[in-house]
Amino acid sequence: MKEVRGCGMRSAVGFLSRRTIGGQPRLKEDFQRRRLAGCSSLYKKDMLGHFGCVNAIEFSNNGGQWLVSGGDDRRVLLWHMEKAIHSRAKPIKLKGEHLSNIFCLAFDSSNKRVFSGGNDEQVILHDVERGETLNVFLHDDAVYGLSVSPINDNIFASSSDDGRVLIWDTREPPHGEPFCLANYPSAFHSVMFNPVEPRLLATANSKEGVGLWDIRKPRSSLLRYGGSLSLQSAMSVRFNSMGTHLLALRRRLPPVLYELHSRLPSFQFDNQGYFNSCTMKSCCFAGDHDQYILSGSDDFNLYMWRIPNDPEAGGPGRVVNGAFMVLKGHRSIVNQVRFNPHTYMICSSGVEKVIKVWSPYQQPDSVGDLEGLVEDKSRSLYTHEEYISLVLNSGSGLSHDYISQSVQEDPRMMAFFDSLVRREIEGWSSDSDSDLSEGAILQLHARARRSTRAMQSINLLVMSLPHRPPF
Repeated sequence: MKEVRGCGMRSAVGFLSRRTIGGQPRLKEDFQRRRLAGCSSLYKKDMLGHFGCVNAIEFSNNGGQWLVSGGDDRRVLLWHMEKAIHSRAKPIKLKGEHLSNIFCLAFDSSNKRVFSGGNDEQVILHDVERGETLNVFLHDDAVYGLSVSPINDNIFASSSDDGRVLIWDTREPPHGEPFCLANYPSAFHSVMFNPVEPRLLATANSKEGVGLWDIRKPRSSLLRYGGSLSLQSAMSVRFNSMGTHLLALRRRLPPVLYELHSRLPSFQFDNQGYFNSCTMKSCCFAGDHDQYILSGSDDFNLYMWRIPNDPEAGGPGRVVNGAFMVLKGHRSIVNQVRFNPHTYMICSSGVEKVIKVWSPYQQPDSVGDLEGLVEDKSRSLYTHEEYISLVLNSGSGLSHDYISQSVQEDPRMMAFFDSLVRREIEGWSSDSDSDLSEGAILQLHARARRSTRAMQSINLLVMSLPHRPPF
């Protein structure tokens, strides 16, 4: 394939990577930092391979050469990023297949093994080179989060719908009893080892919020973040690379940043149109010094904020109003996002079957620009009547039958999640416009700030699906 001169991972980033060997190790980092800081938008392209919603994505360690993904089609796919982007190489399907939706993934530090967990109450350990299943670790309920110890590839943590955070040793018999770090009545949606102090772990709980734990003192958290508002519905938590800060997502609230040993927020991040109410999402840091944060939104966009250098920024509420960048291009809710600090690539996924790749460098067949001047064609939300026709009257509902192995957009799934957004926007008022307009977004945004009650009228339908609960 012909390269675009001056663009692409094989030119700019590849050249800079080679220059680091020649005695200028900071050249690439400085160039990348300045490149991103000067962008208002990013180039984007789609990677196709999944047959359903993509619920989990993770870059490999030490360069991010690989991306692993999993979702509703129960398959774990391994992508060689450069080949996938430049020659449209298909992903490698690992042989171990789940019995239901995949919710979480993790590489070990050597990138030789991948852990996958999901709705089938098990964690599968995969051999990357051979694609074989090495082991299976059974749980009592759905597994929502995974994290591998940064100092011992045999140790991993899992967070589960049964309210437990378990520490496993892959050298022990798989049916043995793991070490129980936490046990709550409510589900743990996320867990992560501190990358610098691995005795510490952070968790996100559906009712108890964000917590810090010491593996030496199980069953009782060291710290509950949030101050007087610690009892929140938290769905994702991430450490920065230095282990000094945590980024967390909470339902109906903006992303929040904490210093490791402070229960009060350092900053909260907001933007007109951003809201997080309808689905489970993850967040991440970005930049060479973790100076940005990223989160997907129910308005189909991906938001990037810059963390202020001034600790007093944002006023008494410490709210950073205004995103550094709003990335538009997804056609439904954006749930997952990961940043590669070596190539400055961002991958995002969600309700759609695609994995979207964003980059400050133009790639073959990529679209968009860096100035945000190229507008995407936005689609209209499915109407209530279309939703009824597509989902409820189709005879098959939202059954997870992937025999057709189609990577094309699924109108039924899009319509279902449109219905969740629509309920938030308009309360099912019959006279509303079907466009996801700015006014509708603002209305939803305001409601998400002041309302905390669940959408009970759709809970029965949601829980009947072999799907991770949207909230």
